[in-house]
Amino acid sequence: MAAIAIPEMMLALKAVRQSNAVDLQIRYDELGDVMYVNFGTPKPADDSELGDDGILYRYANGEVIGLTITHFSDR
Repeated sequence: MAAIAIPEMMLALKAVRQSNAVDLQIRYDELGDVMYVNFGTPKPADDSELGDDGILYRYANGEVIGLTITHFSDR
């Protein structure tokens, strides 16, 4: 396992706290360079939209339930 950069992680965790996200789940696929973010327990989306920012926004019942961020290391 690679060393974890604690100061950088603390900055990211503070940003998460300020976002008011509850039950945030994050997974990074290093091989594909994709970050998956779920707001709440992961569930199937009934709609999705690719934003101008290249982020795939996933929806259920009109609410954003997650993000799929490709080429994450380039952002």
